[in-house]
Amino acid sequence: TVNYRFLTREIFEKREFHLSLLGLHLLLLLCFAKPTWTFFKSYVRLRKVQDQLMPQIARKNRETQKKPKSKTKEPEQESDQQLSGEQKSFLKAFEKGLLHSTGRKAAAPAPAPVQEAQPDRYGIHFDQCTQLALLPFFVCNFIGVACARSLHYQFYVWYFHTLPYLVWSTPYSLGVRYLILGFIE
Repeated sequence: TVNYRFLTREIFEKREFHLSLLGLHLLLLLCFAKPTWTFFKSYVRLRKVQDQLMPQIARKNRETQKKPKSKTKEPEQESDQQLSGEQKSFLKAFEKGLLHSTGRKAAAPAPAPVQEAQPDRYGIHFDQCTQLALLPFFVCNFIGVACARSLHYQFYVWYFHTLPYLVWSTPYSLGVRYLILGFIE
């Protein structure tokens, strides 16, 4: 086994050790159940917002391709492209939640989700959206591996590649991140 190699054989084979690992596994999964659910709900909501905005962006891109560049816009078209109050409040709450969950403070105002990709094209860039789906999977996988009494190398190799992602999702300094990876190893 790769896990708990530092324990003596007597402790490793005790029934109490097995049961304590199982209890710890269940307790940790319960502790992370609410944040995991919140991450998945936010991911789904953000994808819905993205789906709602894509037709507006595609229409805006078609309009800019057809029209020569002009500085004046009709008020009706401009109001079509504005985010609704619900969309603005969701994006603001989402950004605030991401900052809170990562332990970071907002140094500068976050860029608007609808940005010009090129001078004449618009697009959506939800760069951290995928992290809302990946991070809970990797955290639950880490909990399972850490609480497994017996872990063989083929499973360790499969799981090991998620560790840098997990460690770089923390707010710690570079040195502390390397220490965490070394401690796990």
